[in-house]
Amino acid sequence: MKMKKLAIFAVAAALLTPFGSSASAAKNCKVASVEGWGLTEALAKSQAHSLLLLSTGNFPVQNDKFSKPKDECKLTPLGWTCKTTAKVCKK
Repeated sequence: MKMKKLAIFAVAAALLTPFGSSASAAKNCKVASVEGWGLTEALAKSQAHSLLLLSTGNFPVQNDKFSKPKDECKLTPLGWTCKTTAKVCKK
């Protein structure tokens, strides 16, 4: 009877392990957001992406894993402004 309970607990622990590791991986992630400016939309996006790397400590060597950046750009009287947001996870 004890062996049967032990086997059930072992199977339950094995099934729950992936959920536990993903929860701990989520703790190592944060959302970073920066804003860049440029005379063109492409320059504003480029500056925002560079600032994202700088602000998270990933320049000149990228040590963390980034999600695909999401850009929200708008034209202002002085040029383009782009707000870039990405999820940054420690490796």
